[in-house]
Amino acid sequence: MMNSRRVKLVLLVIGIALATIPLAIDNQYVFHVLTMAGIYTVLAISLNLLIGSAGLFSLGHAAFYGIGAYASALLTLKGQMPFLIAFFLSGVITAVIGGIIALPALRLKGIFLAIGTMGFNEIIRLLAINLDTLTGGAAGLPGISTPVIFGMAISQPREYYLFAIIFVGITYVIFQRIIASRPGRALLAIQDDEIAARAMGINLTNYKVSAFVISTFFAGLAGSFFAHYLTYISPDNFGLNESFAILAMIALGGIGNYTGSIVGALLLVTIPETIRFLQEYRELIYGITIVVIVLVLPEGIVGWYPRFIQRKKLLNNRRLLSTTLHVNKEG
Repeated sequence: MMNSRRVKLVLLVIGIALATIPLAIDNQYVFHVLTMAGIYTVLAISLNLLIGSAGLFSLGHAAFYGIGAYASALLTLKGQMPFLIAFFLSGVITAVIGGIIALPALRLKGIFLAIGTMGFNEIIRLLAINLDTLTGGAAGLPGISTPVIFGMAISQPREYYLFAIIFVGITYVIFQRIIASRPGRALLAIQDDEIAARAMGINLTNYKVSAFVISTFFAGLAGSFFAHYLTYISPDNFGLNESFAILAMIALGGIGNYTGSIVGALLLVTIPETIRFLQEYRELIYGITIVVIVLVLPEGIVGWYPRFIQRKKLLNNRRLLSTTLHVNKEG
């Protein structure tokens, strides 16, 4: 309970600090970096549901990110739809495709599922390149409209940043509620032991497909926001490198830890941007991050601290018990 309260207090402080940044800073570049961190945070949280809560190792999350981006761009450019409708429909379209892909993909296990979703990611990228009459091909799709919400246009970096904060906050709360609910506990049971979960009457296929649908829905929303934020998208924005980047973020923060997803995304977006010469080595940084975290801190940097405190208390209790026994023996 105490750890939960501390986490909520820390998140509240961080949220207030982030919300007050526009009052203290007027730097377009800072707002851009933090907005991109917000988009990646939503992607990391949504992928964490699959990997950390359902035990489904997907390496194709950038594909669903791209589907949402292209769907929203085409709905507004060719369908002349308002942003909010296109934003929601992009999530729905992505979720439907995610559900369709999940049914055959879930026949695969472990590394085979990772390879299958990786292949799907590459298929989507190649389709975006070759369907040039629809997607603009390798040249990309320019001229995407900026968001208009309830008659108010979002065009300034500060406004995008505030939208990103609200988007991240809503996503975080929803996913925390999902995990705290009965379906969320069922997903965790499936991750721990599928045989035991099936014996308890849990429908593995339904829950796994549902996890895929929810995860890809939010990936589609993130893609929509990205498209209307940059007003230009291309197939290069949604390649395998992006999937590995999202994986590195949740590995850094802690697999299965949604607070860690926020921290991991914030660090892996801001550090290369802050230290300019690291920009050329982003993929290398992501790869090294995954390897180091898996070998040294499998709980991630956020999950490590509670485990450290628990081990410290256990060690202190053992020392106290040893001292007590030694005193009693001497007496």
